[in-house]
Amino acid sequence: MSEHLTIGMVVDNEFYGDPRVYNEAKVLVQAGYKVKVLCLNFGSYPDRELVDGIELVRVRMELKTKKRLSALMLTLPFYRWFWRKAIHQFILTEQIEVLHAHDLYMARMAKEGISRNYVHLILDLHENYPAAIMGYNWATRFPACLIVRPWLWKKLEEKYLGYANKIILISEDFKKDILTRFPYLNEKNLVVYPNVPDLEELLAYPVDPAIEIKAGRFLLFYFGGIAERRGIFTCFEAMKLLVTKYPNITLLLVGPVDKADKARFAHYMHNPALASHVIHYPWKDISTLPSYIAISDVCLSPLIKNPQHESGIANKVFQYMLFERPVIVSDCKPQQEVIEKEQCGLVFHNEDPSDLALQIEKLYTHPELVQQMGINGRQAALSKYHVGAFRENLEALYSEFLINK
Repeated sequence: MSEHLTIGMVVDNEFYGDPRVYNEAKVLVQAGYKVKVLCLNFGSYPDRELVDGIELVRVRMELKTKKRLSALMLTLPFYRWFWRKAIHQFILTEQIEVLHAHDLYMARMAKEGISRNYVHLILDLHENYPAAIMGYNWATRFPACLIVRPWLWKKLEEKYLGYANKIILISEDFKKDILTRFPYLNEKNLVVYPNVPDLEELLAYPVDPAIEIKAGRFLLFYFGGIAERRGIFTCFEAMKLLVTKYPNITLLLVGPVDKADKARFAHYMHNPALASHVIHYPWKDISTLPSYIAISDVCLSPLIKNPQHESGIANKVFQYMLFERPVIVSDCKPQQEVIEKEQCGLVFHNEDPSDLALQIEKLYTHPELVQQMGINGRQAALSKYHVGAFRENLEALYSEFLINK
């Protein structure tokens, strides 16, 4: 425990837009460190703010500008210049000793921002970014791909990882993958911190009894971004196979639709066979998540199998488990392993609507399985899959800098 090491986190988003950043910062504040976060302000927050002991330093940028400049960061240097200057000033004025940059693409900007200042750099990989961006339809379709150039991230990955003194990864599987592809990296400098939920925060949210969409329905719930890569269209095809036999089955979706997939999503939503069996809300506050899980029967994580989805587990899976609902997941290795190990759900072959429909039918026709798997998931989430269970990984990482200070 020490208050004599000042940590500066950097995230190219608003602070409240990334629960991983908040969870990690809170863990480090509770461990006695001084934590300051350099983040964006799209216009609605003060330039400086203290939140749960975390000092926020905001730089203003319009959301539209951020989206355009970040998409073009491999073509035009403006986004990199903006962050290089902001980070350099942040280090000097806030007396930062360790810079904790979130996401691979921030590595170069962080390194250049450090410049001649003797500051250690920690790179926090929220995902397998080179694989993730190749799954974004907006980035890979012509003509956008010519200016976004998503394929270059695979070539840049090794160089960007090399900028960091320490690297934080979201799973053991991702750690093994990184070490296999880049054996020059020292395993001692790689730390795993999964996307696990903050129990204290989630369990404090009340369940709202006023949400009345159950009405005899068997609800399948999905929470998060809606896109082809996330397997949502597989869910629609599975619903086509189910609703004739089980007309009370309803798919409840909460989350924004990717711009590149809006036309296809609208096509399904206007399909007469599905129209009365799908409910979609573009956005709900995270505080309502327990309420929507509570009225649901089964939760879904139908991701399409790719290197990004093989690198870790979405936070939503652990959230579903925490609130005692069985989870049907696609066969992406990390999430499949947890669901099978904890016996808290079923697994289907990704992009196979027939197999997904079969797994849904198993739970629909076996309510005792729904109940027992829900209980198993909650017990596992409370004992293994939460911030408290992994906080020592972060604390141990930073204690090394204290020893060497």
